[in-house]
Amino acid sequence: MAAQVHVAFLWHMHQPWYLEPGSHHALLPWTRLRATKDYTDMALLLEQTQAPVTVNFAPSLVEQLRRYASGQTWDAFTPSRATPQALEEIRTGRLSLPLARRGFPLPNLEALRSQASTPQGERNLWGWFLLSWTAQAVLEARSDLHLPPGHAFTAPELAELEVLHGKILAEVVPRYRKLAEEGVVELSATPFYHPILPLLLDSAVARRPHPEDTVPAFSAPEDAHVQVAQALAHHKAVFGKEPQGMWPAEGAVSPEAAAVFAQHGVLWIATDGEILARTLGRSPAPEELHLPWKLSTSHGEITVLFRDTFLSNRISFDYHAWRPADAVADFVERLKAVGAHWKAAQPPLVLIAMDGENAWDFYERNGRAFLLDLYHRVQDAPGLCLTRISDYLAQFGAQASLPGLWSGSWISADFRTWIGYPKQNQAWERLAAARAAVASHPDPERRARAREHIYIAQGSDWFWWLSPYNTTPQAPLFDRLFRAHLAQTYRELGQNVPALLQEPLA
Repeated sequence: MAAQVHVAFLWHMHQPWYLEPGSHHALLPWTRLRATKDYTDMALLLEQTQAPVTVNFAPSLVEQLRRYASGQTWDAFTPSRATPQALEEIRTGRLSLPLARRGFPLPNLEALRSQASTPQGERNLWGWFLLSWTAQAVLEARSDLHLPPGHAFTAPELAELEVLHGKILAEVVPRYRKLAEEGVVELSATPFYHPILPLLLDSAVARRPHPEDTVPAFSAPEDAHVQVAQALAHHKAVFGKEPQGMWPAEGAVSPEAAAVFAQHGVLWIATDGEILARTLGRSPAPEELHLPWKLSTSHGEITVLFRDTFLSNRISFDYHAWRPADAVADFVERLKAVGAHWKAAQPPLVLIAMDGENAWDFYERNGRAFLLDLYHRVQDAPGLCLTRISDYLAQFGAQASLPGLWSGSWISADFRTWIGYPKQNQAWERLAAARAAVASHPDPERRARAREHIYIAQGSDWFWWLSPYNTTPQAPLFDRLFRAHLAQTYRELGQNVPALLQEPLA
């Protein structure tokens, strides 16, 4: 008889800290745009289907959402606050208009951009930009937003769309809190500014998977604890209670990082299936991959879950090219196959953990058709059970014990995406120098103000975009933010900013 397959979706939402030091201005609008489109669509789907899933929020994202909602934070990528630079980012396509496959007639994007030099053309570009970053469910519910491709936007219409975006964004955090309070979703967190925690503890960890790599010295275990503790406290303040589990930034783990989570009372963490394979020294059997594990650390026991890499990547990178019904059918059959061949006494838990934002740009109707069908099929299919992670653990626990834990991330089971290349290493060296300046300063009040900028500069994204394998037209802005927060560290200490921080890395 086939085993019942428990399926846990973990949708990870994160954005780095886009605010310049001492300013309410966000240099890039991704927090706002993802909120008005993807975070909202995901919440509305969960309200509609009551699908029990786990949603992970990085606190740096949540805090920016709150500041936008209160009117404290703003960016220049709206008609009322537009700068020539912001318009140019959209006109050149460096900032995307995800209009494809949205289910309504589309304007010619090339013509739209080329005509933006006229007042009417500029209004039209802004109008379609705002519509492209509006949740699919909102577009489908509002007949007044079903506009012909040649629609000539008026200034009042643009103002109405801005107001609509503000209203949608303000509802995001309360929606997820309500979903959690109703027992639909489990909310989990990530260390506050999304740092690669093993590298904060000791950058030498990067040489465990690659002993030959050149890695600058960096060690800030106190900061690693602060990033976790502040995340837990912020999550409780916003959502009403501390999370039971955490998704380490980029699934990056090490035995030492697991001990930090355990010390702060985190019950479970999750990472990539390849980490389990490296830990065991071989490809895991299904009965190993699809079950939670206990890990003994220097600060007690913690449960570690490993995502099904193949199925997670299937949703992230492949299924968008399929007909939604065919993609869901393929996914469900693969889940059923797990149950059909299951040999363990404890029922399987298949963890699907992935970015909950970017993938939907490439799906029909922003992923709405796929996700609606997916939730319904997994909930209704015999032998499948959709579950929140902590619900499964409360019922079945973790029986097997890990012999150790490989140090690495969800990308190639190593840390090369964030350290080891020359520009990245320079960034770590500048971070280390700024942190040393803080540690040696005699004034505790100045140290406290400066440390916040150190924590922001520890975010993973700054190092991600310094990798030779990750490119974005906005790389100079990420670099600018990173160096701005390091520079502000010295200003808070009353010291001169080192000349090195005036030199771009990106």
